[in-house]
Amino acid sequence: MSPIPTIALGGSASHIQIGRVAFGCMGMTWCDPKDRTSDQQAFETIKTAVDSGSSLLNTGTFYGPQTDPYANLELLRRFYEAYPEYKSKTILSVKGGIPIANYRSKGMAGLTPDASLDALHDDLGAIREHLGTDHGGKEIDLYEMARRDTKVGIKQTMNNMLSLSSETYIDSEGKQQQGKRLFKHISLSELGLESIREAVSVAPIACVELEVSPWELGAFDQGIVSFCSSQKIPILAYSPTGKGILTGNIQSVDDLPESDIRRHMDRLQGENLAKNLELANEFKTLAKQHKPQVTPTQLGLAWLIASSHVIVPLPGTSKASRAQENAESANVQLDPDTKAKLDHKVKHFKTAGGRYNKAAREHSALWG
Repeated sequence: MSPIPTIALGGSASHIQIGRVAFGCMGMTWCDPKDRTSDQQAFETIKTAVDSGSSLLNTGTFYGPQTDPYANLELLRRFYEAYPEYKSKTILSVKGGIPIANYRSKGMAGLTPDASLDALHDDLGAIREHLGTDHGGKEIDLYEMARRDTKVGIKQTMNNMLSLSSETYIDSEGKQQQGKRLFKHISLSELGLESIREAVSVAPIACVELEVSPWELGAFDQGIVSFCSSQKIPILAYSPTGKGILTGNIQSVDDLPESDIRRHMDRLQGENLAKNLELANEFKTLAKQHKPQVTPTQLGLAWLIASSHVIVPLPGTSKASRAQENAESANVQLDPDTKAKLDHKVKHFKTAGGRYNKAAREHSALWG
């Protein structure tokens, strides 16, 4: 197995290299408990991902059902207990900043951010507890504010995060202070260009997580990719396969488990899915023509990597074979003709349906 290319994180984490394909853990637990991936299968998949070069693992405080929101963190705690040698092999990015009590009571409608200092302190305490951090468990390498809290604002959010991090910083009185060391480096998620600009005016950030795929090009259109490139800030591109559309395995929402949240997403509904599969079929055709032949998913991830030197696709899977396949996408070299064809097809394709669904768009601060 050839090693995959790496990229340096930004800011104070610039000494850390991660693989050009990361690994998302959410899908293993954000479902009905009866559909949850077994520990044995999950552990094998995570190990395969890391051994294949996907050294950044992405998790979150709400990556479980309402009845068990911390399920993903607890899965990772058990993983690191079983395989402690992987603590030093991985960079763990934890998405938080969401009051879990609201999620427990309101579900998706309760995924509203709270970036106040007390709320972030409590959130980090819960993360450390569920990861077992203070009892020999994995440290929080990156703490990622899941959404922009408009009540607090970006600058205050950054200052609050700095005070809880391992960073040294200058406080409001101009004095140098040491953070509380509850996590190491700051990451952000789901922000628009101006919010990212405002954030880095306070302190450098390690990376930013955004939805990027052939069906979702907002990060390019808004100038975010260009700005992050100029600042050497990696973009963790979540849902890089268009919520699975690229795989070609979803021909109808009926192909998904009953508890799969994607069953309720606009782009996977009826005529929208049929239209969006047209672009997936273009990738399928070119993947077959590629020498050596690759899967449509590998071609799509390779296209994202080739589209910007700061994009790090963040696919997720519960299968070890897919984790290896995804990681190996970083070694797929696109010839100029294939890249140009894909650029043209993606640029001129009109995605059917909005991000997530209407309810989620109303409750989530997308591009905040």
